[in-house]
Amino acid sequence: MQSFRYTFQLLREFGARWGSYLLLMGLVSLITSGLVVPLLRWTTAAILKLAAIPYLGVDNLLAVITHHPFASLGLVALLVVVLLLVYLQFAMLLGGIDNIRRRTGLGVRAIVVEGVRDLRHLPPASFGFFTIYLLLIVPFAGVVIHSALLAKVMIPTFIVEWMATKPWLAVLLVAFYVTAAYLGIRWIHVLPNTILRDQPLRTAAKQSWRETRAHVWQYGWRLTILTVLMAALSYGWTTGLIAVQAALDHSALAFPVAVLTLTLLLAGQELLAGASSVLYLLFLVAPESPVTTGAATPPAHHRLRRVVVLLSGGFVVVVIAAFGAFYMRGALTTTPLTISHRGVDNGNGVQNTLPALRKTAAEHPDYIEMDLHETKDGQFIVLHDENLRALAGIDRTPHTLTLAQLQQITVRENGHQAKLASFDDYLTTAEALHQKLVVELKTTANDSPELLDHFIKRYARRLIADGDCVHSLDYQAMTQLHRQEPKLYTSFIMPYSLVAPQTPLNGYTIEDSTLDPSLVDTLHHRRQKVWAWTVNDRDQMINMVFAEVDGIITDNLTTLQSVIAEQTNHPTYAQRLRMFAGTLDGFGQPVVSN
Repeated sequence: MQSFRYTFQLLREFGARWGSYLLLMGLVSLITSGLVVPLLRWTTAAILKLAAIPYLGVDNLLAVITHHPFASLGLVALLVVVLLLVYLQFAMLLGGIDNIRRRTGLGVRAIVVEGVRDLRHLPPASFGFFTIYLLLIVPFAGVVIHSALLAKVMIPTFIVEWMATKPWLAVLLVAFYVTAAYLGIRWIHVLPNTILRDQPLRTAAKQSWRETRAHVWQYGWRLTILTVLMAALSYGWTTGLIAVQAALDHSALAFPVAVLTLTLLLAGQELLAGASSVLYLLFLVAPESPVTTGAATPPAHHRLRRVVVLLSGGFVVVVIAAFGAFYMRGALTTTPLTISHRGVDNGNGVQNTLPALRKTAAEHPDYIEMDLHETKDGQFIVLHDENLRALAGIDRTPHTLTLAQLQQITVRENGHQAKLASFDDYLTTAEALHQKLVVELKTTANDSPELLDHFIKRYARRLIADGDCVHSLDYQAMTQLHRQEPKLYTSFIMPYSLVAPQTPLNGYTIEDSTLDPSLVDTLHHRRQKVWAWTVNDRDQMINMVFAEVDGIITDNLTTLQSVIAEQTNHPTYAQRLRMFAGTLDGFGQPVVSN
């Protein structure tokens, strides 16, 4: 009961000074997204370009450190700047929220100055702790302030999904999240103690640990209630507007109502996003009670701030309405390629096998993506895993068996079974079906030095003639392939995209959780393609369509085809509204960060 009473107090406090709170959130967000993040991206790209580093990823991090010391120093300095900016952002938000709550009447300049002064609580000796602390609270912090600075601090989706398939790793993953949630609550007072009470970071952490000892469940329930409430409001607002549009879709007012409903959808979701951020920050500032007995803010200041917010909101609404008219009248100017991951659709066969290829090709994807490993005798087998244990129950790798031996092995998955196929058989079957392929070249330390030469000599001309493509996690292999066969489409697979790569390749296959419209725009400006992988969720498919990626790799081909058809085959206004709503998260923010 106390948790519900506390939530009501939060809502009452926000309602009393919503203009001031939203103005603060809007200004900080505008500066961060519109100025700070683009400048950081430009600086990172400039450092990499000057050092002739084509991309920055986990696989080449050690090489960057050992072969590019000056660039490494520049990147480390940039990381320090990012940490300082994150701290400064929290300082300005928490200081501003506390100022508004207490009605102290401090101006924006004073809040900024005090935020900069608070940086003294982040000495070099505390950077390690602050980094760990930040990693623990990032999932929560991302919801709190929707910070573009924190948008890419995450575990890539494909890693989480892979861990979830391994029982002992799944247990470790759950344990990690539970531990992070517990530590996040125990250290929930760290930043307020540091920023608002001028405590050194380590002292603030110790005090927070003492203060929260008896309040873990209480704080957890309050956060849960607040999250469920804001998500329910967002869901209710969206579904209600879609229902209204569906009811009027066949009336004479369908189009003007469609523009109105989309405008209300976005405006309402932006308001809910701002409100949720304020409410979470109020919780951080005052987890026991947001009510204060401070002096009242002068009415003139109150009115001025609300007028500024309303005028700014009015301008945004006009822009949204103009976009709504364009979106509701138009259709997609381009549609992404549909690419079946490992040659299957929703478990219709065993991955990378001929029966699955035939079934999936009958559904007419633009491409079927499949995987190649080199065998003991220098041939190529169609197989994803580096070990046969998962699909065949055999603890062997393709490098220890000949092609003939591998072709005798039966693999099982999704209630189906089939023999492993050679690449010659797979390619011949695809050609007979007039099915284009995306070949993922799997390379390992056990490969022969002649692997790429054999691949080029045997298949390059054939792949070019068929209109097929090749991609790989091995950047060196792709650059060599592109150099020797420039007419063959080559793409570099990036599990994590921090900044746009600068390579001569035709395109990139990028893990969808770290792919954003800014990255897509940058690569399109360089005339390079972007494929998103592996996109299996309907809403994320919609999100990738709106991000204007060139191709989407999925395990659920039928769903992807349905999503694209909804946007291209004269969708109703309600369908368009539903599709657009799919690009927003539970708090009204784009699922793909800007």
